Amino acid sequence: MEQKRIIQLLTRKLAGEATSEELLELDELLALFPEALYYEEVLNQITFKDELQEEIDIDEAFALHEQKYGHEFADDNQKGPATNLKRRLVTRWLVAASLITITSFAVFLLYRNKKSNNVSYTPDTEIVCGKRMRKKIVLPDGTSVWLNTNSKLQYDEAMLNKDRREVRLYGEAFFDVAKDKKHPFIIHTEKIAVKVLGTAFNIKAYPGDAVTETTLIRGLIELSLNSDPQRKILLRAKEKLALNESVLNEHNDKSAAPPIHNQLVIENIEPVEISNKDYIEETSWLQNKLVFKDESFEELVPKLEKWYNVTFKINNKTAAGYRFTGILENETLTQALTEMQIIRPFKFKITANDVVTIN
Repeated sequence: MEQKRIIQLLTRKLAGEATSEELLELDELLALFPEALYYEEVLNQITFKDELQEEIDIDEAFALHEQKYGHEFADDNQKGPATNLKRRLVTRWLVAASLITITSFAVFLLYRNKKSNNVSYTPDTEIVCGKRMRKKIVLPDGTSVWLNTNSKLQYDEAMLNKDRREVRLYGEAFFDVAKDKKHPFIIHTEKIAVKVLGTAFNIKAYPGDAVTETTLIRGLIELSLNSDPQRKILLRAKEKLALNESVLNEHNDKSAAPPIHNQLVIENIEPVEISNKDYIEETSWLQNKLVFKDESFEELVPKLEKWYNVTFKINNKTAAGYRFTGILENETLTQALTEMQIIRPFKFKITANDVVTIN
């Protein structure tokens, strides 16, 4: 649980033991959970060194600790400097224990507040990106959004006057979110919700697609499944999450809605090398490039359909299994299919109503 990690990192920070990497991780988590900034401020106002020593009798605490765990101590010949060390360790242990108690209560309140803030969202503005179009828009908070073809973004013009900046996405978009620690940015899609404060990432969530993908370029984001909102997933820079959500047909209670099976795959982003150049497959569309790596023709068809605004019919089962790696930029559909023919043998026909038949 990330709440427990926040407790650990806050404890180490306030005890003066946190490493630079841990401090960076804490900053990212506190940015992701802005409500925790209040509790951090409360804890920072506590002068543990002075107040704890006034309230706690260290000698008495050490005596009790030595009585209980004396068999683990070194022999009595080392009692001089070792005793001072033991006393310091006991003091630090008491500070840490106090911090954990206070911070645990803070995180409990944080969780309760987060749960109560789970309200419905109704946008008032809609931007639609049509077929074979890509469009950049800037939201009222300064966030830049690049919409891919056949995509739609809904948001509230008065988002800056609310506690949370919320948008709803149908399709694919790349977000470069303006930083605002006091107002989390939340993207709602058909299957997932993504929460950030300031970062860059890509979401591919076309209605009807079997797989929903989120690719994080920098920063830290929190994802939750609409079918299981209590389950939180943290995604870090250069990571990608793919959700394949399917309905289980076999279940005992036929009167109830069938359960949903979620297959989650998290992996590192691996550049695709083509002609001695590296490309990020998931975000290549921003440069008007369609990049694919070791994909079967059948897997590639949905991408080609969106890219060229056509419909494919594959009648050749052998051709459906052909695998391709490549990049398309300025090629027409005929040019693209002809280049693929050079690699693998198949025949194609493009009809007047934009239906492509593969034989």
